[in-house]
Amino acid sequence: MEYRLREHLSCCDVDGKMIFLDVAGDRYFRLTGSLEAAMRRYLAHEALASEELAGLTSTRILVRAEDSKTRTATGTIERASGSAVEQSTEFVCHRLGLAVILEVMTIVWATRHELQTYALSTVLDKAIAYRAKKSRSREAVASAVLEDELLEATRQFARARRYVPIEPVCLLDSLSLLRFLSRRGLSANIVFGVQPEPFAAHCWIQAGDIVLNETLSDANAHTPIRKV
Repeated sequence: MEYRLREHLSCCDVDGKMIFLDVAGDRYFRLTGSLEAAMRRYLAHEALASEELAGLTSTRILVRAEDSKTRTATGTIERASGSAVEQSTEFVCHRLGLAVILEVMTIVWATRHELQTYALSTVLDKAIAYRAKKSRSREAVASAVLEDELLEATRQFARARRYVPIEPVCLLDSLSLLRFLSRRGLSANIVFGVQPEPFAAHCWIQAGDIVLNETLSDANAHTPIRKV
């Protein structure tokens, strides 16, 4: 019988500390002692003793994989090598239209309402579905053109966001930017990252290896734990 990480659960090893993100439970946590050792053995594709497997399944860290060939843990998340907010630009700084300001304002308010109303897993699932629906029509567009459009749209969002009377928060703003980009058929991902001591969690929008709404140093100060 094969086992995998429970759905909505991901983990990473940061400086010898195993950190988990449970999207369904909207929480981060750590394993210690025998459970941590057993999880490390699992990630190394080593055989687990019956008591080790029982410990990981009883706490619902691992669940049975319906596909016997599946052994999923944490996928590789590409580290950022550039940042949109730090790039010099040759774009002409056009006057920001009222329509864009109102659009961003509506998106941010609606996203905040979703975060206050629904579980994080539901909000992320809705964001994934919306992005997939809107980005299908752009699959044949050249990557260089899409990158230019991503950078310009990100700058538009950042400028318009200043007019929204809501305190900036990384999750709120990343989800809002994702929807703003999706509405233009532009695809990007939310990356969640962590620091071990003192513990800190952060998230940002990333397209390939380019961070769109964060500096490169701040993004790379966190170890990626999940990409949505």
